[in-house]
Amino acid sequence: MVYIIIHIVILLILVYVFYIGIKTAIYVRRIANKNDKAPIFIPPDPKKVIRSRFNATLFETAITCLENEVEKDYALKSIIEKLPLFLKADSWSFLITPPDDEWRFLFWSKNLDFLPLEEVAKEIQIIGEHIKRVFNTKKILFIKDTKKSTLWNQKHSLSKSWLGIPIMVKNEIIGVLNVDWFKEVKISKFEKELINYFLEDIDRVLKTIFSLNEMFVGSDLDILTQVYNRKAFEEYVSQHKSDSSKKVVIFLDFDNFKQINDNFGHTVGDQALKLLTKRIQNSIKSDDLIFRYGGDEFVIIINEISEIKSIDKIIQRIKLAVKTPITINDILIISSISVGYCLVPEEASDIEKAIEIADKRMYLEKK
Repeated sequence: MVYIIIHIVILLILVYVFYIGIKTAIYVRRIANKNDKAPIFIPPDPKKVIRSRFNATLFETAITCLENEVEKDYALKSIIEKLPLFLKADSWSFLITPPDDEWRFLFWSKNLDFLPLEEVAKEIQIIGEHIKRVFNTKKILFIKDTKKSTLWNQKHSLSKSWLGIPIMVKNEIIGVLNVDWFKEVKISKFEKELINYFLEDIDRVLKTIFSLNEMFVGSDLDILTQVYNRKAFEEYVSQHKSDSSKKVVIFLDFDNFKQINDNFGHTVGDQALKLLTKRIQNSIKSDDLIFRYGGDEFVIIINEISEIKSIDKIIQRIKLAVKTPITINDILIISSISVGYCLVPEEASDIEKAIEIADKRMYLEKK
């Protein structure tokens, strides 16, 4: 009888150790790069092993960002999108939450492209108790069932379960990462502990990137609108002549903007252009590029597009943002834009040719 009990105890210990090993390997595989197959092994401390692997992935990403001299926003996206990937989320978005300015979504997963995110951000800033809780406490918040939560009051939401993660740089919260599931899920205590470890590592890596990488400053920015200028656009075209990756080049021009300057003066016109450009920026993803091509003409480069329908949605979102009236010094200003676009490489072999096609299409729409 004693021998049987001993064998049962040994068997249970082996099962437990094997279970921990498999569980750890599953989490490690979620962090691993696509071409990197993590080995199955039995670790002495699961949390240390998983955190070590996550750290390695973060630093690989950071080095790539620094070597390629990417923008800070793109570096930020590359780092924090590791979390929803690890958590196997259905969608995600990052909302920047400045205390004295408008909140806005900086980037988001592709399946949220159809949402009016500028309006959603405004709604959340007013009534989003779930985001405010994360912002005020600087702690993660998990809502298992959004319909039953008193903190959740978004009218049009796809989320069944939601996780809010504060993203910190130098002990200051810069925004909230929204991790969404379209079905009800559970997050274990083990996963919550890992997320908190990951946040410490992300903070450290972001501080390193932001202190070392100063990109597109000074002469590459338009003084008025603070988007990239014509010089930066020409440099971009020169650097991407042999780039055959799929892109959408959008050319837009404000309609009758000269009348605003003539009727109300250039000071009001400049303020209007600055505000409208900000709205356009808020209507596209942070890793898409916007250039002031000249005067009231702008070029937008969309780097990732799934289908033509998505282009139409993006353009309609931009037009709606511009069309919404603005008031400057008690003057009501209503503006509109004409837009043309071209697909690379389907319709043009490079960006330079795409600009010509998009420009012609824009003028056809203007007529």
